[in-house]
Amino acid sequence: MEWSTVVGYGIGYGLVLSVLFSAAVFTGAALSRDFLLNDYPPAIQRRYGKPKSARGQRVAVVFGVAVWGVCGVPLMTIAMITLHAALSDGLGFLSATLCAALVFATLTLFDLVVLDWIILAGLRPRLLVLPGTEGMKEYRDLRFHALAAIRGSPLIAVVGLATGGIATLFV
Repeated sequence: MEWSTVVGYGIGYGLVLSVLFSAAVFTGAALSRDFLLNDYPPAIQRRYGKPKSARGQRVAVVFGVAVWGVCGVPLMTIAMITLHAALSDGLGFLSATLCAALVFATLTLFDLVVLDWIILAGLRPRLLVLPGTEGMKEYRDLRFHALAAIRGSPLIAVVGLATGGIATLFV
């Protein structure tokens, strides 16, 4: 197996998904600033003091469908098809699993470092700051975001194994 090809595809497609994910986050925030309310630190949620609005709930659903249904699944399908063509032995379970896991790991790391730490904690654009919570030190809580990423990291293996299994069924 050509490991460098598998790794390159995984990271490359992961970066493409990360850019699409980032665009969806900013679009969602422009439509309803509270659509990711549950992803903010508890102190910010308490100060905001309101449950997610009906509009925020709708935007969150559209966000999920757009990111995973419109972007994620088609992008992963393209990644598997093109990786199959690029590998001399074709796509096997291990190469599909590793590639898919790398796509999701890249997205997770990009979300943590770029979106959470650099943009939200560092730059704090008004679009991502909930009304009434401006200036709260909890926006700069890098540990909160790191722990959230760690809690979500088992999904990397789940996505990799599921995609690897599905991809090898159709190859």
